[in-house]
Amino acid sequence: MKNSLNRYSVFVDDERPPLLKLDEVQTVHGLTRFLQTVRNFTDAPTDTVAASVFFRRIGFLLAAQFHIIAVHKKLFAGPLSQVGIIYEDYTFKFTVPSEGFIEVQEDEQALRFVLETYGHPLVEFFSLHAKIPKLILWENIWGYVIWAYSQLIQDGVLGAADNLEFLLLDSTWKPQMRRSPFKQFLQNQTALEAMKDYKRVTCCLLKEMPNTHKCPYCPHAE
Repeated sequence: MKNSLNRYSVFVDDERPPLLKLDEVQTVHGLTRFLQTVRNFTDAPTDTVAASVFFRRIGFLLAAQFHIIAVHKKLFAGPLSQVGIIYEDYTFKFTVPSEGFIEVQEDEQALRFVLETYGHPLVEFFSLHAKIPKLILWENIWGYVIWAYSQLIQDGVLGAADNLEFLLLDSTWKPQMRRSPFKQFLQNQTALEAMKDYKRVTCCLLKEMPNTHKCPYCPHAE
């Protein structure tokens, strides 16, 4: 399981000291300080762009969870205070303690737990205080979720397609959201079709970074 998590830049019982823990970015002071750190490391011009840059990494964290639910029937169920943020190789990664993992009894319950514990709270807080639309943050997550599930489905992992289907249901996202943003991003395609010709619905703002251009899958690409 550790190897699976390492692929998603999530490391178990890692001794590297974190910059801070995820719960620390859920205070206004902590988020302000952290976004400045992101800007220092990445040259993001604004807090809004910095938030988008970081949420591409949150996408790895959630995709890692979805992967081990499907493959290993495990789940990291620890609080945000147990998720450390480190910076290495010009990117942000995460550390978690081994004692935070539990056995998954029902995949759907575990998937909902991930959304409600690590997804919605962070998206809501970053969206409000970094002044960035929630859909951008969720699509930054989706980019790695669809990659993870497309790999699992191609590998024939039992239940992976059903798990993805559950995440596409509007009821899975209520009461926090009226409908599934993942279903919106899929744009009536299957996961494999969407991954083969990946296009975004929202702009991730990467084009606002110094010396960068629009992504090939940017909705504003000409």
